[in-house]
Amino acid sequence: MEFLVFGEDWGRHPSSSQHILQAIGEKYPVHWINSIGLRQPTLTRRDLKRVWEKICAARPCPKASVPSLTALEPATITKPMVWPMAQSTLLRHLNRQLLKRQLRRQLNAKQSQRIVWAALPSAVDYLDICDGDLVVYYCGDDFSALAGVDHQQATRAEQRLVARADLIFACSTTLQERFPASKTVLLPHGVHLSHFAKPTDCPDDIDLSRPSIGFYGSLNTWLDQPLLLKLAKARPNFNFYFIGRQDGDIETLRQQGNIILLPAKPHHQLARYLQHWTMAILPFVDNEQIQACNPLKLREYLAAGCPVISSRYPATLPYHSVITTATSTDEWLAAIDHYIQWTPRQRQSYSRQAYRAVANESWEHRAIQAVEAIQQGLRR
Repeated sequence: MEFLVFGEDWGRHPSSSQHILQAIGEKYPVHWINSIGLRQPTLTRRDLKRVWEKICAARPCPKASVPSLTALEPATITKPMVWPMAQSTLLRHLNRQLLKRQLRRQLNAKQSQRIVWAALPSAVDYLDICDGDLVVYYCGDDFSALAGVDHQQATRAEQRLVARADLIFACSTTLQERFPASKTVLLPHGVHLSHFAKPTDCPDDIDLSRPSIGFYGSLNTWLDQPLLLKLAKARPNFNFYFIGRQDGDIETLRQQGNIILLPAKPHHQLARYLQHWTMAILPFVDNEQIQACNPLKLREYLAAGCPVISSRYPATLPYHSVITTATSTDEWLAAIDHYIQWTPRQRQSYSRQAYRAVANESWEHRAIQAVEAIQQGLRR
């Protein structure tokens, strides 16, 4: 088998598709196609900057090494020069011809069964040029509610992709229930166990003299900022660390003295923070996107042995024995006060229990599950 993957921009941020395809790539060739986008660009400064980045990225250059938890990269990485979410028939046809030309070497070199792996609904416009033996839709998000997406167009594209797909992988039970049961398989996210469990030194930007509460990931609309302000004000002697891209208005957080905003870190460096925080949090708002999500960081928190407090949503249910869920400010504060009182022996015992909770959920294990389902699909 070989894999032709429509995914996010390789290396731009750690995604479930990149993690699982790295594991699959240990045995099978993977040809990666960077993001085609989920909305049409506008004349805003941010979108124009992104367009320019895409143009510059498409220039021929040696393939750069992307820092990751493994040294493995796709056999090829294609940076498509197409117009995102094109609406007109003419523009869609032009897009297909442009991408077909960019992929001509990969398409002409087919030597085995080809799996077309679509991690974004926008890939549906390009399936006809791929000569695939099996089309897989890997659904890792609720695109109808995801921030920064043209929801109407993404929903239409997803409906077409669901109809075309031979096999659908859903990362959560909420998403699984939306798709035809006859071809949908639940495939939750995984974790790089050995990396997050391996002891590390504390980074210089963590103050070990004060209790620390941490979160990493995009600082976006899904964070419950009013809750975070209440928690930080109620516990002024604790430091609240947030690591990640600032994709939304977080000025109110910036003004709170014990909330510390750090820039995004490479994925392979995150364990250094996790292992030295007093506790880690998932403080999400309650919306459709969160109800359907299955955060990568939840398993990473647990693999690192860091006590976890989270908002309540379906993906937390399998881990009720090792995380605390909270639905009110009082419940959050009670959970914080509970963990802060733990002795080193209690933390060590928790760390072992948390690791066991995700011990069978490595990305390697998820890759085996995915390949088995794909092989069954090919036989059918």
